[in-house]
Amino acid sequence: MKKLAFLALATAAVCGLFLTSLPTTAIAEEQCNGTTKPCPLQKWMRNKAGTPFASGDFAAVAMGIERIQTFGGPDMKDWTKFAKKTIDDLKANKTDDVKADCKTCHDAYKTAYQNNAALRRRPLP
Repeated sequence: MKKLAFLALATAAVCGLFLTSLPTTAIAEEQCNGTTKPCPLQKWMRNKAGTPFASGDFAAVAMGIERIQTFGGPDMKDWTKFAKKTIDDLKANKTDDVKADCKTCHDAYKTAYQNNAALRRRPLP
C-alpha cells in the first residue's frame, strides 16, 4: 500500500513539473501560433486565396473574398474597401492589380494582426 501511495505521489509530482515546464501554447492547443498552427485567417488565405490564385482560379478567390469581406471589423477599418477592390480586380482578371491589392492590405494590417492575439484567433464570418 505504501508503494502504491508513493508511486501515485511521485507520478503527480512528475506530471506537475512537466506541465509547468510546457509553454502556454502547448497546453492551450486551441490557440493558433501563426507558425506550426496557423490562425483562422492565415489558414483561409493559404487555402482559399493563395492556392486558387496560383492556379489561376480567380473566380474561386473572388467568391472567397466576398465571404470574408466583413472580417476586418473595427480593428481593420479599410478591410471591406480593400476586399471590394480586390474582388473587382479578380473579376476583371487584373493579375498585377490583385497582387498590388494583396500587398496594400498586408502592408496596412500585417503588424497589427501579428500583435493582436484576439484578432488572430477571430473566427471567419
